Amino acid sequence: MKYLLAIAFLLFANLSVAQSDTDNKTPSYPDAPDWTLQTQSGETLSYDDFRGKPLFIHFWGTWCPYCKKLHPGLERVRAKYEAQGLQVLGISVNEPIGANPAKVLKERGIHFTTLVEGDDVALEAFGVYGTPTTLFISPDGKILGSTMESNPDDPRFDKIAQYLVNLPRP
Repeated sequence: MKYLLAIAFLLFANLSVAQSDTDNKTPSYPDAPDWTLQTQSGETLSYDDFRGKPLFIHFWGTWCPYCKKLHPGLERVRAKYEAQGLQVLGISVNEPIGANPAKVLKERGIHFTTLVEGDDVALEAFGVYGTPTTLFISPDGKILGSTMESNPDDPRFDKIAQYLVNLPRP
């Protein structure tokens, strides 16, 4: 099953996945790191609030044209799989002073939660250096892959979401 997942993710444009353990040929996926950030309104959220759920974490910026392009596709995936437990979470990075990422998403008709001032979490916790970057985290807390894809109509986002929501929950 893990090979099937690794093969499926390798087909995803710009996707990186963990390397196989050479002793047993089984892919080894890193654990999602702990982090804590706030929403625009000041609500504190941490990885613990999402632990045990299939999760897309999307690093983005209000200034990023590729992020703006991708958002409708992520919103469609969120709406389609939310009832099955999928969480789509934005983390805004590299914002200019006075930016209001939550307002920008709302104006675009995007309803996933976004956290702000995520620069340190992006770089230090996840090693993310560019936007858009979307990570796929299994319910058992493994980072299964990531992509910098910006095509909102790429059917692989839907396939990955479908795979994640069908994984066993811890």
